[in-house]
Amino acid sequence: MAYGNNMAKEMTLVSVGIDIGTTTTQLVISRLTLVNVMPGSQVPKVEISHKSIAYLGKVHFTPFEDRQHVDGAALRKIIAKEYEKAGVRPEQIDTGAIIITGETAKKENASEIIHSLADYAGDFVVATAGPDLESVIAGKGSGAEALSKRLHGCIANIDIGGGTTNIAYFDRGKCIGTACINVGGRLFEVDPISHNLTFISPPAQMILSHFYPNSDQTQNEEELVIIKQCLRSMVECVERVIFQEPLLVQDSCLVMTNLLPNVKIDGVVFSGGVARYIYLPGINEWWIHGDVGPLLAEAFRESRINSLPVHEGTETIHATVLGAGAHTVNVSGSTITVSEHTLPLRNVPAVYPELSASGGFTWLKSTENYTEALYRTVALIVPPLPNTDFTTILSLAENLAGELPSIKGEPKVVIAQQDIAKVLGQTLQRLLPNIPIVCLDGIELAFGDFLDIAKPLPHQDAVPVIVKTLVFAR
Repeated sequence: MAYGNNMAKEMTLVSVGIDIGTTTTQLVISRLTLVNVMPGSQVPKVEISHKSIAYLGKVHFTPFEDRQHVDGAALRKIIAKEYEKAGVRPEQIDTGAIIITGETAKKENASEIIHSLADYAGDFVVATAGPDLESVIAGKGSGAEALSKRLHGCIANIDIGGGTTNIAYFDRGKCIGTACINVGGRLFEVDPISHNLTFISPPAQMILSHFYPNSDQTQNEEELVIIKQCLRSMVECVERVIFQEPLLVQDSCLVMTNLLPNVKIDGVVFSGGVARYIYLPGINEWWIHGDVGPLLAEAFRESRINSLPVHEGTETIHATVLGAGAHTVNVSGSTITVSEHTLPLRNVPAVYPELSASGGFTWLKSTENYTEALYRTVALIVPPLPNTDFTTILSLAENLAGELPSIKGEPKVVIAQQDIAKVLGQTLQRLLPNIPIVCLDGIELAFGDFLDIAKPLPHQDAVPVIVKTLVFAR
């Protein structure tokens, strides 16, 4: 979507958000009002001035063919029916995001299913959200990010879904760390009539075996006591992660990622389907959803986490997706490097590095969430460097040149936070003469963003870039 200096003061986009989670699938249609906040300048800057929910769909159980495969046909029917109820045709949708989260993201056909749904609109962000992205998304949607900004403090968002608990710390509006733990309401499934166990997930089975090695010999009436003990043990693992305590042997099957800093937490927000029962205790029919979500909520209410100030978020079950597709137009810096015939590019995920053992940056692990089937390429983000002398840039270029051939997709896209794209890109072209390179700077990005990169402007001294992020909170 192009914006010129003669762009109308306002324009409205119809946006759809679809969240395919471990337990539930939801669709939300929003209207986003965009305004050019720099109408007289050479470079327009477009921001969202207003967003409203046009249609909040029913919460559906996510359909599965079996334990390893999402039922794509049933999923398409659910979404088609929601479009019909909303009175919206796919061609009327301007933008949106389909996000697959939790245990569902681990299913064998998850990527294929989510990509096949994208034909409902042509300008979709499509993401199999890894645990880090899912934690950030939930914290934005619950209102924890905004709360941390308002209170000038550090707020922990704890998003408890069907398969995982995703934690994100927000310090004054900025995410400073995430963690993902295999603790969720659907790790034990029960018969809603008999209340007996019908399925135990692998993480829950390992916890069960640790505490009750002979649990297969227990009587039905003992099951509830055993389940509650397992859930308490799982929540204690979450406590150890949050309070920076040493993990126990049984925690190894639960903790997937833990990148939380050791900082003072000023408050906690709970989100996700289980959070509803943390904020509204007292449900007697704990089996109502065919799982143990209300029992898990009880364990969280009784945990040490509640010794911290607990704030109620703006959303619980709808936190993950409440609209998508915010477009912010940027123009790159004028000293850039672009190989011929590489642009335009669409829906390129921004990938942040981790620190390597040697103290440098590595992008290899971070790119694993973005399969070649879904994305033509990825954009490697270079964080701010302590200085930008030639020796430092050469060292960075050599580091990148060592990793880029192992990262799928072309052209290779690198986005620098500082004004170094020209020299960095030219150095990369010299080190990798047969690989097309796009090296840009001057673009403001956040974790979880996607990029559209247009063809260079006249004289090839800059390129228009649309940054797509996800719009959350009502």
